[in-house]
Parts: sequence; structure tokens; C-alpha cells
Amino acid sequence: MADQSTIRLMRELNALERSDQLAMTVHYKEENVREISALLLGPPGTPYALGFYEFAFSFPSDYPASAPTVLIKTTNQGKTRFGPNLYATGKVCLSILGTWHASHGEEWSAAQGLESVLLSIQSLLSATPYFNEPGYEDHNKASDKQNIEFYNSKIRHENLRLAVIQPLEEALGLIAPQSNPYRPRLNHSQAINPKVSIEIPEGPESENQPVHHGITRMTGPFDDFRKQRFLWYLEQYKEAVQEGVEKEVFRHGTKFPCVSFEFESNAMNGEWDYPDLQKRMNVLETKILQETYAWPDGGKKLAEEDAGIAVSLRAQHEQIVSGLARRADSIVDLTMVDDNPFLWKLVYFGRPMTQYDGGILNIKIYISPRHPVEQPRVFVETPLFHVRVSTRKVLIYLPARAEEMSRHIDGIIAAIEEDFPPYNPLMTVNQEATKLLWGSKDEQKRYHRKLRRSVEESVE
Repeated sequence: MADQSTIRLMRELNALERSDQLAMTVHYKEENVREISALLLGPPGTPYALGFYEFAFSFPSDYPASAPTVLIKTTNQGKTRFGPNLYATGKVCLSILGTWHASHGEEWSAAQGLESVLLSIQSLLSATPYFNEPGYEDHNKASDKQNIEFYNSKIRHENLRLAVIQPLEEALGLIAPQSNPYRPRLNHSQAINPKVSIEIPEGPESENQPVHHGITRMTGPFDDFRKQRFLWYLEQYKEAVQEGVEKEVFRHGTKFPCVSFEFESNAMNGEWDYPDLQKRMNVLETKILQETYAWPDGGKKLAEEDAGIAVSLRAQHEQIVSGLARRADSIVDLTMVDDNPFLWKLVYFGRPMTQYDGGILNIKIYISPRHPVEQPRVFVETPLFHVRVSTRKVLIYLPARAEEMSRHIDGIIAAIEEDFPPYNPLMTVNQEATKLLWGSKDEQKRYHRKLRRSVEESVE
């Protein structure tokens, strides 16, 4: 019988799974729900933009009467302080956690929970973290402007280096894991949600066991989340690096300045080297795309052996195609490329009386042999000017249920057809299209003209 604390935590995890939070995901082991790992995506428009910040939560047995203990794990092995409240030692300085003195109404209460703590931590990843230092809240003097900019500048650099590039290099095996005490093994049959994933223990596995079928062994529970988002936001990452390369003050070898509240053992020390970040980011792009394009080859071998995942994908494909055939208004043709259940081709025929009328879009869906632990990666091969389609043809979409391919198909179509979605910077991957669609009325008209023109060109 689960205790009340565990029941409360499970209820919160289920609520987080159903929420519309796109910037956070959590992972826990089924046998110990009190130990939770969380990943926060840095808010756009801040020095932490689109960085992956990992935290470890430990919930006491009397939760929610007492607050969880929270440590930040993105610290460069205890060398980097990512803000006044995010210490190199791992300490997260926050009043609701009892790690900072609280004013009335700011202390922990049983009304707080996992999501509210994550949101509070997310608020620390602000546009001007300099002001988070006690005593500096109201500083906005001319003499502080340089310090504010220097502080933001080095966070921007280390955000790319330590919170984006380095963990992805670890996930791809380009460098040894810097700090990874366990190697999770996830069961293919377990439905993994993009926001909440569960680790189910399997039998013993040798660290030196050969990897078959081109399936890479995952080194952490958030590897796929990082890779998927990297492809989504690649244009923005590259723009941030290019901007750093072009700024003279960030010349290679220039050391980070320290601001007044930093001290040697708990500061953000280092030097700017955007050219190196640029090279490493280009390598990541190549490696992640190579991994994606290798999935069908690895999956084909599994299909030849009638492995469970291959049989399941084939059955799902047949069911989806059957459902589409029964619809009189079907606008989709779905096939398996070369009869491979790990590579699907979706042809979208624009609905009449819409801006897609007459258009034909070819879309490739690459499915991992580790699905649903690793989520499909989708490319719109027909050039399309759209806020959901990056300049590198990657489509950003969210399925209602990550383990069901039918929901992926629904999510792909919904993402393409949405005329005027509510603005969410985490759901837009084409910078030019974004500026037009959420700009002036004239700019919005330009967006729709460019979209319509790209649709017309799809059949030329």
C-alpha cells in the first residue's frame, strides 16, 4: 500500500504529464518515486535561452508537510555558478525550499508541489540574473550596466557550452560523461511521455556488451529530449553562436570578468571561445542527423527478425492506413518507405478552400528502434515557409500520446494546418516566419503570402 506522500507525488506527476508545460520534463524510477530528476529549458529572451538545466529532487517521507531537497546538476562538475541562486556546489537558493530566508507568504507550505517548485526555479533563469543577488535587486545605475552586460554575456556563452553542447556530446559518445552515476535502461514497451518518463529495471547488462542493430545506448534519461530540441531550435542556437563570434569583446581567449558578488570558489570563470563552440555545434548537427538517418537501417534488421517493436510499428501503420481509407475527406497518404516500419512517408494534400488548397507536401518520419523512448524525428521535405518548419526542414509538433503513432500523425497534420496559433516561442522554429506572423498586420499578410507561395511551388 503506497503511503500518502507517494500518492501525492504520483498525482502531481500525472498532472504534470497532462499540463501544457513545454519547458520542463521529469524522470523517475518506478521503485523510488521520491527521487526525481528534472530538466528545465531556459526561457527564450534570457541568457539561459534554450539551455538544458538538470536538477535532482529528493522528497522527504512527510512530504508535502516538508519541502523537497533540490540540487542543480548543471554545474560543470562543481566549477560553475550559473547565477546568484544557482551555486557551483549544487545548492539552489530559494525561499520556498528553505535555503534562503523567507518573507511572510514565501515560505514552504503543503499547497506547494513539484510543478510550483519547477516554476519557481525557472523564474531564476531570468533576463537579468544580476538582480537576483541579495542587495542588488534595485540596482540599475549607470555604473552597474557594464557588470550586468558582462554577467549576461558569460552566462550566454556557458549556457551554450555547458547546458547545450557538452551534454549532447556526452549523449552522442563524443566525450566521456562528465558526471553520470547511473546508466538507465528503459523498457521499449513502456509508454514514455515527453514530460514524464519512468525507468523500469531490467536484467543485468555488461558495460562492454556489444550494441546491435545500430542502436546507440543512452547515457541519461534526457538524451532524446535534448537531441529532439536541438534539432528543433538549431537555427536559434546557431544564431546565438554567430552573434558571439561577431562581437569583438568576445574575442577568442578573452577571460570572463568577475562581478562584485562572485568569489573564486563559487563563480563563473572561464574564457570566451565562440569559434570553438561553432565547430562543436556543427559536429553535433552532423552526428544527430547521421543518427536519425541510421534509424531505418537499424530498424530494418529488427524487422527481418520480427522483433516486437518492428511488429508493433507495422501493426500501427496498418491500423492508421485503414482508418484513413475509411474517411471520405482524407488528405493524407501514408506509406512505409521500402516496406520499412521505421521510415514512413506522409504525403499531405492541402484541404480545399484553405491556404494549402492544391498543395502537396512530402514528409518523412524517422522512427527509432528504441521507440517510444526515443521520439520520431520529422522532416518536411517539400520547402515550406511555416513557423513550425525550420530552415533545415525539421517540423516541431507535439503528439497527444507519445507512444501511439496515430497521435503523431494527428500532431503533424495539426501543426501544419494551424492558421494562427497562440504565440509560444518554444513552438516556433523559423525565425523569419515567427517575426512576420506575430508582427504588424502587414507583416502577417506577408507571412501568409509567403506560405501560400511555398504551397503553390510544391506542385510546380
